Amino acid sequence: MYILGINAYHGDASAAIIKDGELIAAVEEERFSRVKHCAGFPTLAIQYCLKAAAVTPAELDHVGLSRDPSAHLHKKVLFSVNRLATQRGALSDKISHLADRLTNAAKVRDLREELAKALGVPRTAFKAEFHNVEHHKAHMASCFLISEFDRAAILSIDGFGDFISTMWGYGEGDKMEVYGQVEYPHSTGIVYTATTQYLGFPHYGDEGKVMGLAPYGRPRYLEEFRQIIRTEEGGRFKLNLDYFLHHAEGVEMSWDNGSPKLGRIYSDKLVETFGPARPPGSALETKHEDIAASLQARLEEVSTHILNHLHQKTGSRRLCLAGGVAYNSVMNGKILLTTPFEEVFIQPAAGDSGTAVGAAYYIHHVLLDRPRSFRMEHAYTGPEYSGGEIEQALNKNGLSYRALDDAEVAREGAKAIAEGKIVGWFQGRVEFGPRALGNRSIVVDPRRAEMKDTLNARIKKREGFRPFAPSILEERVGEYFEQEHPSPNMLMVYQIKADKRAVIPAVTHVDGSGRLQTVSSHRNPRYYQLISEFDKLTGVPVVLNTSFNEDEPIVCTPEDAINCFLRTRMDVLFLGNHMVER
Repeated sequence: MYILGINAYHGDASAAIIKDGELIAAVEEERFSRVKHCAGFPTLAIQYCLKAAAVTPAELDHVGLSRDPSAHLHKKVLFSVNRLATQRGALSDKISHLADRLTNAAKVRDLREELAKALGVPRTAFKAEFHNVEHHKAHMASCFLISEFDRAAILSIDGFGDFISTMWGYGEGDKMEVYGQVEYPHSTGIVYTATTQYLGFPHYGDEGKVMGLAPYGRPRYLEEFRQIIRTEEGGRFKLNLDYFLHHAEGVEMSWDNGSPKLGRIYSDKLVETFGPARPPGSALETKHEDIAASLQARLEEVSTHILNHLHQKTGSRRLCLAGGVAYNSVMNGKILLTTPFEEVFIQPAAGDSGTAVGAAYYIHHVLLDRPRSFRMEHAYTGPEYSGGEIEQALNKNGLSYRALDDAEVAREGAKAIAEGKIVGWFQGRVEFGPRALGNRSIVVDPRRAEMKDTLNARIKKREGFRPFAPSILEERVGEYFEQEHPSPNMLMVYQIKADKRAVIPAVTHVDGSGRLQTVSSHRNPRYYQLISEFDKLTGVPVVLNTSFNEDEPIVCTPEDAINCFLRTRMDVLFLGNHMVER
């Protein structure tokens, strides 16, 4: 049985396919289109998934979309009517905004037609049954139903999806039960995005920059943020809507096939409270750092409030976490310190791209009542390329290379890193989710404090306050970090032990923390071997790992990697078993 899951008409459009419960492929559209956070319909991702599974459209049994326009419909209609009657602006603008939403909803409802167009086949080509899966139930399925836990508490915490921002419940076996939710217009994600915009970071996905900025400041505005977002009984929370526009005037959104764009979310009340908004690109002031620190501290308070309630409700010591807010790795890293939970699973594509996987598994387990058998142990679910395809790309670009065996690749890579070179590391299948996890990575020596500035000057061109991540051999985590819970998907920030911060300064953030990736031999044997060889040379089982890209989506094909190598000042490129030096 083949089930295709789709996330469409939203940021990070994606597709996934499962066969008899086993995940065959999952990938974001941006990897192919080369447009960051690509929205619209994931045509290329779907085509790849069908190719990876070796099936035609006619062989699909079920197709699921992680949106359900009929979910909470009465609440949506009531809210829209009330807003239409009360919001400012010309009636024509109001009607136009509502018409855009209805057009989008119509596309979601007619998935069969959209998929037929994308694949160039008639509607009648499909024998599959089509499903709309509510957004947050897809998130919940994407973390629990593929986890190693037979029973666990589940939290989906997001911006919005199908009129809900937050949903929590409990999973047992192949079933999930919803215990509670927070509805539009109240959302932790909205608070973070609005403040991110105010701080001068206007692009979709910029929230991570504010998380990186927060440790530079002091949370002296924490009381103000406690007024902006207030906790309530039962794990709930509520926004002071005076600070926002999304509920009253609507927010301009672009969900075509380009990068998503959001209009201004914060109101003048935020400006009255904190002063003029920071213009993008202008100098960062202490005030901006303190606002970021206060925002982050309040998010952690609210999430702890939700999680403590969830633990009290379920009694579980295990937690599965998903949703866009689950990308806040600083928050995640404190869960085991501030709540009763003892184990946490966050799948690599915790945000909206992961709902493609969630939709597929929701259909398989919840709707079709099939038993669980698959566990998502790694993120390597995208395309991979043969040695012949790599050689063809190298020859096409006129590059000289050395062919190495498997052991030589790890040794030569580790040697180059230890010598202070910037290494492009392109191996195996593309990672699913926003993190490069050792298959499409740029890898350098974490012992060299200057490496952060070197990477930014020669390749990444990122803001100087943003940290770089350490990849560490899983069995050595306790030597370097104050927590030892595995973090294979780079979604946890832990404190680095005080005596190790000077050993790995390039991956030690200003507050002594690191967003680590724990690397095991069974998840990624080649990357594990690279770090092991570096450890043999240096006595340090850690490398600096950043994504293989330059202001673009993470590279996918050998041609993408070669193009990035040629236009930057990278020193060495390893494409599979092929080594290219400048």
